[in-house]
Amino acid sequence: MSAARLGVAVALALTLAACQQREAAAPASEASAPKTPPAATATINANHAPARPALAPVADYVLPGPLAPDLGVEQLRQLFGADNVAIDEHLPGAEGEEFRGVRLFDKDPTRRARIYFQDSETLRGLSIVVVDEPGSRWRLDNGLKIGQPLSELSRLNGKPLRFFGMDWDYGGVISDWNGGALAPKDGDPVRRNARLSLADNAPPQAKVPTGDGEFSSDDKRYPEQGSLLRVGELSVSFPGEDDL
Repeated sequence: MSAARLGVAVALALTLAACQQREAAAPASEASAPKTPPAATATINANHAPARPALAPVADYVLPGPLAPDLGVEQLRQLFGADNVAIDEHLPGAEGEEFRGVRLFDKDPTRRARIYFQDSETLRGLSIVVVDEPGSRWRLDNGLKIGQPLSELSRLNGKPLRFFGMDWDYGGVISDWNGGALAPKDGDPVRRNARLSLADNAPPQAKVPTGDGEFSSDDKRYPEQGSLLRVGELSVSFPGEDDL
């Protein structure tokens, strides 16, 4: 795996993939691919590759929506407008690392999003989309939104959920939906993720779970956590485009 791909995998782990306890399958090896002479490849690409139809502009901000692992920068520009798609050399990653990727609507916090790729050098293989702005218009197609309190997540899920304690690299990551309504669906390769943060109006001495252990939303030791913790980040993560 190239350093670029490994780096994005680390960024993915920071944002939520670690809590899924699932690794994306590695891309198919170049060695196993059939060898085609360069001249023949050029002829095939020039004469037989069908033109990809243009994508309709996005009017609603739902994830994953039209996003898929085989989309590149040009398709993102078709979906969101060329002026709203900016290549960024310094997207935040794990433990202070930075990666090349794309920012959507960088001047509009209500629509801002970060997009990471399997190959950050070529911006190929859309891997993960992250939204973490307060008041964001983005939402997941399962009903999750930025700012929802933990108590509402539990209600929507229909069962208690588990998450990592606050104040460390994976703090607030929801690790287990306990088979509830918000749990990943069998056979769905797209993962919908949420991460909790402390509410802006929480008192300085708010009693919420901290540290790298897992905690439950119905933990009696933290009777106020349902209102003190809220959704601070949403993301969707995709398998490799060769894995679909």
